[in-house]
Amino acid sequence: MSTTPSFEEYNFDRGDRVRVDWTNGSSPLDEIIGTVSGISRSGGNVIVAVEADDDQYPENSIYGGTHDAAPEWVESIEQS
Repeated sequence: MSTTPSFEEYNFDRGDRVRVDWTNGSSPLDEIIGTVSGISRSGGNVIVAVEADDDQYPENSIYGGTHDAAPEWVESIEQS
């Protein structure tokens, strides 16, 4: 039995553009737009790593980079 989560269980995959409901996260944003960079398990919870687009943060912000999110916070953005 593998404890490693799989993208097959979700409606998004590595490299997908996503919108993350970040209202439960710790940053000044309620929503993160970015790219899925990984999936893992920590303490029994599935964690989705999302690389946030840089243009969402004020200049010189301490926030940015990769954000860990619960899968239910992540929604695919349709590619055009």
